[in-house]
Amino acid sequence: MVAREEDDLHAEVRQLRTRLEELLERARANEATQQRLQAVELDMLERYPLADLLRALILEYPEQLDLQGAALHICPPQPEVSALGVNGELPAGVFLAEVVPPEAIQLGPPEGEAPVWFPHMTTPESVALLPLHAGGRYLGIYALAGEAARFHPRQGTAFLQRLAAMVATSLDNAINHARLEEMALSDPLTGLDNRRSMERRLAEAMARSRRQGRQLACLLLDIDHFKGINDRHGHPAGDRVLVEVAEALARTVRGGDALARYGGEEFAVLMEVEGAEAAEAAARRLRMATSTVTSPEGEPLTASVGLALLDPAEEGEGLVQRADAALYRAKEAGRDRVETAD
Repeated sequence: MVAREEDDLHAEVRQLRTRLEELLERARANEATQQRLQAVELDMLERYPLADLLRALILEYPEQLDLQGAALHICPPQPEVSALGVNGELPAGVFLAEVVPPEAIQLGPPEGEAPVWFPHMTTPESVALLPLHAGGRYLGIYALAGEAARFHPRQGTAFLQRLAAMVATSLDNAINHARLEEMALSDPLTGLDNRRSMERRLAEAMARSRRQGRQLACLLLDIDHFKGINDRHGHPAGDRVLVEVAEALARTVRGGDALARYGGEEFAVLMEVEGAEAAEAAARRLRMATSTVTSPEGEPLTASVGLALLDPAEEGEGLVQRADAALYRAKEAGRDRVETAD
């Protein structure tokens, strides 16, 4: 009898020890998960620009959190994210679409919804759908793919709620930063690039031109007698003229050309051309496009254009300065003409 009681006691001790080891193992696993989450959170706070954050959400953080993969559904589609898609910077796994948001975190096997949330990868064994909310706005769904036992309906969600909040906050901040940056590089009146943006694009265009062995032209266009419009009719009338000229020029340039309001009534264009004759023809088209806009008196506007072709040894400032000197000669020669730099 005593031996049996001792055996029972030993068995109970072994069960308790096994249970304790399981609890310790779970605690160690939870601690490791918390450490990985903290590392992801710290990295997420420093991720910028927007494209870099999106890549990390799809490619880096799932690996750090021992997941099979992830997808991000931006809803409603944000213009700043859409612009990345147009420029080819949107990573696979980020989608712009109208989706029905779950009211709370959803966990479990994928069932029939996996292709909806993970169209870029094979069907996962379990999924977690994290609704993203920031600033009272719904931003979309961060969908996580895991192994069969990773996500299940009875699982606690404290860890995932924390992750969702961090993703939503970081995403909202990155979108707002991108929006502010776009505003800083855009002319608020015409919506064109501004001078700062053009200077940035000039360096890129020069490097591309030299790499590809193509000629780069810089054109500066100035609306003739614009000051008189402001003096006689006021700045609102002058602003209307600037907007209409910007629209006329935008319809005239090609898709790969860079067009900016360079300052006041002056516009700048960067374009790759097949020689001086093609550049001069483009300058004439821009001058004629300006004439499709009328002054408040109903008279067609005129414009003077200065043109310069990039010299192989020239820096960016030199190209613009020569175009500006050509523009000055066009003004001095009577306006409403194109002058080419020496």
